[in-house]
Amino acid sequence: MTTRDVENLLFSLGLDHGRIHPIIGGWAYWTFEVKLDGGDEQVESFKLGECHNPGWIFRFPRNRVVAENLQKEQAVLPVVAPRVDFAVPRFEHAGIWNGQPYAGYRRIPGRPLSDRQFANCDLAGETAGSIAAALSSLHDIPTSLVADACAVEPTVDAWRQRYRALRETVRTRVSPLLDSRTLDAVEREFERFLQEELATLKDVALVHCDLGCEHILIGDDGTTVSGLIDFEDVTIGDPTIDFVGIFVTFGMEAVERMRACYSRELDANFERRLHFYTWMASCHEIIYGLEVGRADLVEDGVEGLRTRLGNAGLL
Repeated sequence: MTTRDVENLLFSLGLDHGRIHPIIGGWAYWTFEVKLDGGDEQVESFKLGECHNPGWIFRFPRNRVVAENLQKEQAVLPVVAPRVDFAVPRFEHAGIWNGQPYAGYRRIPGRPLSDRQFANCDLAGETAGSIAAALSSLHDIPTSLVADACAVEPTVDAWRQRYRALRETVRTRVSPLLDSRTLDAVEREFERFLQEELATLKDVALVHCDLGCEHILIGDDGTTVSGLIDFEDVTIGDPTIDFVGIFVTFGMEAVERMRACYSRELDANFERRLHFYTWMASCHEIIYGLEVGRADLVEDGVEGLRTRLGNAGLL
């Protein structure tokens, strides 16, 4: 997708607009920020989940699986929106354009937690508490309301089966690329995760499942979560997985500050599963790199896997 494609789509929708900016990065979508006609200055306000902002975000899935996940988002997010105190995308435009699915929503005010202004932030009390409150409200949404849309059984066993299947994928795609020491660690830790660490997980929840800091928006006060975005991986699973982005960026002390404000009980194996999901993210990067023919992602994923296993004391 190009800015010209987006411009033609906006014309067909009758949307006046200013500049169209491609947002670089991300594996799943071609994403564009669309300014409204009238300049680049943004007047933003946020109140009770509504945003008034001269701009849109338009997203175009890169493949069939992502297109299916977009349909899932469209079903899940209307359930989420009225039950949380932060904004989530509300798709006002969705359909097919020149054979390509798309969805557009009003840009949510706030800066991503990955922004440079937060680079030296230690995620002190107020911000950690706001993120914990956001996760608590998301995870407290009854799974019965979203199970059909997520197409999963809302059980711990279903989550375990997901990772049993993923283990076979890792054995087929990732293992041949690993040195013997790393391979032994992956096999050992997968077995421990499935047999021991999931055994203490009492319940599952609605989880974002890809909550990197780039998907957490912080409002103008610099401390309060104004929105969460990019829910294409949303599912029902272990709430621990939504702490990974904070752990990777800010470390365990920040996670502990969040944990102190988090409303749900986190069991004795929370930290071990947190490390598991963290190094598993490198496996996902390797698998994606192989699928799209990106040798750089494969190389980065293999190196990241070694580093993360080593940092967790698992090598």
